[in-house]
Amino acid sequence: MYNFPEGFLNNKVRPNNKKIDERIEKLDDRGRLSNPVFKAFAYPSKIFYPNIQKFIRLYSNEGDVVLDSFAGSGSTGIASLLEGRKSVLIDDSPYANFIEKNIFSKVDLNKVEVAYQRLVRELEPIINRIYKTRTSDGKWGILQSLITSNLYSCPSCNKVMDLNNKETGKRSEYECPNCGNVINIATAEIKGRKVADREPIEVVVKYKNDEGKVKKETRQVTEDDKVTWDGNIRAVKENFDGLWEPATEIVYNRSYPRVGGWPGFPIHSKVGALFSQKNLLALKIINQYIEKINDKEVKTFFKYVFTESLFRSSKRLFKTSGIKNVYHIPPIGKEQNVFVVFNRKYKTILKGKKFLNAKIQNKGFNDVICIKENSRKLNFKDNIFDYAFIDPPYGGVVPYAELNLFYSAWLNEDEDLKNEVNIPMDYDKKQEWADKWGKMIYESFNEVFRTLKPGSYMTIVFQSKFDTIWNELKKVLIQKIGFKFVSFTSNNRGTTFHTNSLDDTNPKSAFITYQKPLTKIRDKTQEIRTDVFDLVPNDYLNRDLSFREIQDYLIGIAMSNDSVTIPSDHEIKEWLKSKKYYLR
Repeated sequence: MYNFPEGFLNNKVRPNNKKIDERIEKLDDRGRLSNPVFKAFAYPSKIFYPNIQKFIRLYSNEGDVVLDSFAGSGSTGIASLLEGRKSVLIDDSPYANFIEKNIFSKVDLNKVEVAYQRLVRELEPIINRIYKTRTSDGKWGILQSLITSNLYSCPSCNKVMDLNNKETGKRSEYECPNCGNVINIATAEIKGRKVADREPIEVVVKYKNDEGKVKKETRQVTEDDKVTWDGNIRAVKENFDGLWEPATEIVYNRSYPRVGGWPGFPIHSKVGALFSQKNLLALKIINQYIEKINDKEVKTFFKYVFTESLFRSSKRLFKTSGIKNVYHIPPIGKEQNVFVVFNRKYKTILKGKKFLNAKIQNKGFNDVICIKENSRKLNFKDNIFDYAFIDPPYGGVVPYAELNLFYSAWLNEDEDLKNEVNIPMDYDKKQEWADKWGKMIYESFNEVFRTLKPGSYMTIVFQSKFDTIWNELKKVLIQKIGFKFVSFTSNNRGTTFHTNSLDDTNPKSAFITYQKPLTKIRDKTQEIRTDVFDLVPNDYLNRDLSFREIQDYLIGIAMSNDSVTIPSDHEIKEWLKSKKYYLR
């Protein structure tokens, strides 16, 4: 059993008899992108911690201990500290655990700043050498970013074309600049006419003009650029011995069971295949430098900055954004100067660290315990936690272990692919896979139930577009484990990437609260049978509604009634058809 520090746990047998006489009616996370802490790390899915604070404030008391057994990047820990609670964060991912420990570690930021200035002095000239090239009028400058594109042979004129600035506005369609023919790169014919992968097309060069002022030039890439960069790479490599890179292969066949694997790169590719040669070399040099830092706290801080720089340094970016929930090298994208990304991430993380330090005032970091452990077998005694806030895996939506190995490989750690609570992506709608997911999620939430004090509450964040997964979740929590439903609160905007817009057909992210009864409740193993549509008020459809709004409303009704199942998309549409209701 885990030995907590003396005085860490709240020794009350049951939580205070706090009267829950209010509900959280609205949640809004539109401020997340301007929040310094939220911006400081790029985890695949994270909940805006001010929303978590509302639930912690309502369902626990100051000094209580909050459990999160799918802790990810540690948002529950941040919210707990800000509300005067302690927390225990559990995650089986070495990358997630690394983020948590960095967020809640004490580090001398003055020493960090001194080390950063030294790093810049020593590394910037070396890294700049990799990206060195000339402007159109012959001045030396440094590559800042690069647009690269697949090249295709137009079936109409046979001319080779790139995709940069040739979009038609329709998905996968591009117009040939020579003959005006529109090609669709998703078709088998055009795929067969691809002649090159991600060739450099357009470059942004930073340089100093004759007056010594820093300028930027955007221009087409030339053959001279390519020759110069190849020579730069060879010259820089000659000055380094023993540069290390991960040997880890990208996993594709467990959560993404598609012929050919992840889009844009070959099966069995290693992590390094997701970077250009220039960027991979720059990353290896920076990583080697960080590994030689003697001060352990400072070294760990910069390793954190390094891992947070990886995504923006990779070929996974489109021209303006990137996809974090899958591995994908898009047919056209932006490659950024690694040192530019690293500097930007350093400033972002430092700002987030200072912001959190000011909020916590360095008093409570010992009140967060981060443990690398599987949620399906917690090494704790029964009835010790006062509240739980958990954002569990939503079936096959997010393959966390596969995505995290992109980062953990650079930490020289392995993700636990075998024991992750996960099913193949898009298999959620298949009942046999929903059942398999249910068995795994049962083991995890049964451990939460066991370790919560009787009378305590648990809030989960959940989202799925499949009724099979919603109904499995409800069956597991209420029928099999014995939680009592308390409330259902939807979010004004999904914080996780799989909810894309306010009018899409995915349900909103829901915050669902349950209670562990004071005494064992009656067995609820009977089948759920009541029709959810019978519980809809007669006047509900007397207004303009989107499919998503209706679906979200029906899920809320079903979750709050033990005898009701969540309907499928088809069942909702048939019901609306029977009511002669037309969606706006």
